[in-house]
Amino acid sequence: MINHIRSRITPQKGIIFSFVFLTLGFILFLFMGAITAGLITGSWDIAQNLSPTSDTAGGLATIRIMQMFQTTGMFIFPAILIALLASKNPLSFLGFNQVNTKHMLLAIAMIAILLPGINLIASLNADISVPQWMIQMEESAEELMKRLLITDKYSVLALNLFMVAVLPAIGEELFFRSVLQKYFIKLTNNSAAGIIITSLIFSAIHMQFLGFIPRFILGVIFGYLYLWTGSIKIPILVHFVHNGLAVFLYYLVGVGVVPMDIENIGEPSHSWFLGIASLILSGFLLWTLWKDRVRNQVLPDQTSEGL
Repeated sequence: MINHIRSRITPQKGIIFSFVFLTLGFILFLFMGAITAGLITGSWDIAQNLSPTSDTAGGLATIRIMQMFQTTGMFIFPAILIALLASKNPLSFLGFNQVNTKHMLLAIAMIAILLPGINLIASLNADISVPQWMIQMEESAEELMKRLLITDKYSVLALNLFMVAVLPAIGEELFFRSVLQKYFIKLTNNSAAGIIITSLIFSAIHMQFLGFIPRFILGVIFGYLYLWTGSIKIPILVHFVHNGLAVFLYYLVGVGVVPMDIENIGEPSHSWFLGIASLILSGFLLWTLWKDRVRNQVLPDQTSEGL
């Protein structure tokens, strides 16, 4: 029966199944998260606790719990289901292949250096005219994120790293790169088209319009890192480093080591030259990784496994 299902999962069906499982996971884990949050915090007024203006300990705890369940349900859960249905070797289907140490180090250095460049692009994106309701939604989300991440406690730092860096890095890379990108590349018969379509969906699903362009660019980078290295471990690691650096910077703000405006590094109003230098240097490191891959490595066909 399972082999029969595997033989009939075309790229079109794989994409449809991915979003069906995402929806199912969202609903299922929403209820699981709400129950868990109620048991832990003792408050069952989930709607009030999830308000963007919530600033109580119970409210912030509820938001963290719901965020972790949401990431698991929307991305990790469907990716694992698809892998189990589509392949006799789920780990291979998801891209858990051997990592080239040189590629890993180049990718980590690239994403760390890219941070001011991403800030520069984000500031330019924010200048695009959008409806007022989008601006208000973005501002509310940004204020909430600061309340969650700015802390001087090691325990909260560790929890934030797990919530913002570990789970999203694993879940989003498995769902978008290991699954969707694979199917869109096969569907379009074009690697660039598959990566671009996946990255557009990756950025859109975050519902943060003023950061759409930089998140799309990050999606493209993660997509090509997977294509070039042949291992999902590298985009997962790079995604973790990118998100983890933001979490750690907010912790440094919380303990008073760095000023709040450190988050603006690379922006035109702050230090635009660092943003330009960041884009140039990170681009060079990406080119170096691509060149080394072309010269020294023959990659497995990522489009055929499980189809």
